[in-house]
Amino acid sequence: MDGAKAVSTPLSTTTSLMLHDGSSLTDATSYRGLVGGLQYLSLTCPDISFTVNKLSQFMHSPSETHWQALKRLLRYLKGTISFGLHLCRRPSHRLYAFSDADWAGDRDDRKSTTGYVVYLGGNLISWSSRKQRSVSRSSTEAEYRAIVATTAELIWIQSLMRELGISLPTTPVVSCDNIRAMFYCANPVLHSRMKHIDIDFQFVRDRVTRGLFQVSHISTTDQLADVLTKSLPRSRFHLLRSKIGVSDGATVLRGRVKESPTSKEISSSTT
Repeated sequence: MDGAKAVSTPLSTTTSLMLHDGSSLTDATSYRGLVGGLQYLSLTCPDISFTVNKLSQFMHSPSETHWQALKRLLRYLKGTISFGLHLCRRPSHRLYAFSDADWAGDRDDRKSTTGYVVYLGGNLISWSSRKQRSVSRSSTEAEYRAIVATTAELIWIQSLMRELGISLPTTPVVSCDNIRAMFYCANPVLHSRMKHIDIDFQFVRDRVTRGLFQVSHISTTDQLADVLTKSLPRSRFHLLRSKIGVSDGATVLRGRVKESPTSKEISSSTT
């Protein structure tokens, strides 16, 4: 991959990966080894989380098409080798999250993908891109399952912060772009329509009614978790990548390097 040309996105929007795409690889060892290593890399690179999650679904039977998609991801990493999470010190400890779902996005089994990003004081501290375990019969159900996963993550973070002796100034807020899913979190009248996910319903609603969490609506344009649920066009991907906190660290690191004085500066200082 040394002479490969870098690409601007980790996954193409024109190709939808499926289980039986192309011919099977004669030796899947390299594919499995690379994807396994990239799973560790995705722990610090949220911009590749969705692609790594997608490629991991074909570990048992990778094809040539999957191999080409994996090489595209490596080409993306080559062009963004200096990118990373930009963390800065902030006085606020406000905890909030963005939750999203791509309804029936998997063409093999029509399961949805859950994605969320969690911020503490404006810094990204947790994220996830994962295929849901069961098929959702509506986009509202898929979005609600994503809210449940996000709520569970926030509960764990709150528990960790209590152990560290850190108190939150405000109630954590989960933002989603589905109005009906937001209403289900606090409106018991709509409960009869969602009996098949009753446990998830009660899990979130109990915490919302007790004032432990808030669920608010956000427009699809401002949904940051969208980058963790599907492949996006270049402009949209770059916008969300920068908004979630992934940026080029080369300029920041360069500013830390003290330039050696030039001959002109040396002569002026001696005089």
